[in-house]
Amino acid sequence: MKKVISILGIFFSLTFLLFTYWQFNDPDPILWIPIYGVASYVSFQAFKGHFNKELLAILFILSACAGIQLWVEMTAWEGFMTDGLAMKTMNQELAREAAGLWIASFSFAIYFISEKK
Repeated sequence: MKKVISILGIFFSLTFLLFTYWQFNDPDPILWIPIYGVASYVSFQAFKGHFNKELLAILFILSACAGIQLWVEMTAWEGFMTDGLAMKTMNQELAREAAGLWIASFSFAIYFISEKK
């Protein structure tokens, strides 16, 4: 199990670093760069075998609730992409932001469950 968490930790760490990089072109990078930066840091710590269950619980709750909040702000479902990755509508941006937060929530839940303390 430790090997699986280590692999997932490095995978999510690199994924969130990529998400962080993509946010430099976002209209609100000051919000999203720290969010994905923290997720990347927590994932790297999980890769090294260091867990903070209280932090993981708080981050899970915050990211899951924020994802739900963004999802319900959509006025209509328009998918994640239309004709490429460029943002076409606000609803697509909200869907992508919610999905990113839920990916982070998923990783936090995995790390929390895997810690046996």
